[in-house]
Amino acid sequence: MAYRPMSVSTKVFERRNAVNTWFAGRPVLLAQVDGQIYALDAVCSHVGCALLTEVEGGVAVCPLHGARFDLHTGAMVSEPRVRPEAPCAQEENHVPLRTYPVRVHEGFLEIDMEGSGTVAHG
Repeated sequence: MAYRPMSVSTKVFERRNAVNTWFAGRPVLLAQVDGQIYALDAVCSHVGCALLTEVEGGVAVCPLHGARFDLHTGAMVSEPRVRPEAPCAQEENHVPLRTYPVRVHEGFLEIDMEGSGTVAHG
């Protein structure tokens, strides 16, 4: 694995459970849940524009239409909806979102942008 250092300290998780950052030209959501740190692409697979910012348990939630994605696998666990009773049309939905291995080194996060699907302990 080719881990690269990020300019994100683990201290960010003292005040919140998730943060968006740009790394290697990509928006990445970093989240800490139950002591594990997750990283995945932060662009919703539904329309490709909303950065994922909210995390509930082990799920990232898109603020635009409420699509929900598993932090560990990037799989969509709940479809986007315009209203609770009306799913959005999904002509093209690029799932799963890509996930990245993360590790902690000297209080800062390192990410492997070439790897996929693993989780590091914080």
